[in-house]
Amino acid sequence: MIGIHLIAAANTCTQRQKKQKRGLSFKGSALFYKNIDTYKRINIDSADYIKYIYSTVKKWCKNPVEINVESERLARIVEANEPCIFMMNHTKNQTLDFENLKFFNTLLYREYIYHGLAENCPRSRVLTNKSILEEQKDLGEKLKWMGLVPINAGLDGKGKAENAVTLKGLVNELAASKINLFIFPEGALGILSFLPMKYKFQPGISSIVKKVLDLKESIKVVPLGFAHKKDASAVHMGEPVYFRRNSEGYVASRGNADSKFFTPELGEFYKDNEEILLTESGKAVQDKKSIPYISGILTENLYACSKEAKSDLLKADKRIYII
Repeated sequence: MIGIHLIAAANTCTQRQKKQKRGLSFKGSALFYKNIDTYKRINIDSADYIKYIYSTVKKWCKNPVEINVESERLARIVEANEPCIFMMNHTKNQTLDFENLKFFNTLLYREYIYHGLAENCPRSRVLTNKSILEEQKDLGEKLKWMGLVPINAGLDGKGKAENAVTLKGLVNELAASKINLFIFPEGALGILSFLPMKYKFQPGISSIVKKVLDLKESIKVVPLGFAHKKDASAVHMGEPVYFRRNSEGYVASRGNADSKFFTPELGEFYKDNEEILLTESGKAVQDKKSIPYISGILTENLYACSKEAKSDLLKADKRIYII
């Protein structure tokens, strides 16, 4: 029995059939290693790398999670098998935020395995406070191998040069379709739960989007809204936001503009449009001036999905499934 709970409004028989079918697909192939050093012998570019992380992290995911798999957004992400930036909001309970992150990444890897994509799928990279990994000592090295990327996330501004080198490498890997990148854009400011998201949203993710667009035609950003209550958590997968650069400037797709939590004034720009050109006073924004506008689009999408996650927790038709 796999230690993850999935809550979804779906046909019970269909879910059971899928569970049985997928359970058989892992029989005899899922890797379980007791020796902490065994992972060093696994090739990161092999399917065994994904299977190892899946079989390890699924045991850490204990809490039931409501996730909108019925939207088929996860299926589309997996089938496209292209790099994504996943952005997640912080809540008052950051420990449960990381539980949600682990749950979603485990589910994502599980689907890559099931669809026969484990060898070539993007590897997950999760931006993580450097001090947290340093406290883990030997386990910290293993966690970095599993995809956690240390950065200085403090409010003191230290480590900027080191962070820049790290982010440059991640940008290159995104452009080369090698990774999925997971980011909490609020960073250390996430602890200030009383502040609206727009005041905590930091420009680092928008800078990454811009730099990727200097190297490739488009990049996909998927908002993951997180919410919690006493007995369960929720992950709301939003519609992807596609950014691309054309001869005029930077273009952003409508993403979650149809959400009831999306600001109507911004939603008006998407009325009858699948994408909009980012402009200031009627002129297309260029280069570094685009970063705050990219941040505005991303903030609105993440905020809407965080509210959708809270709404998902209130649904009365939830059922618990084991995946």
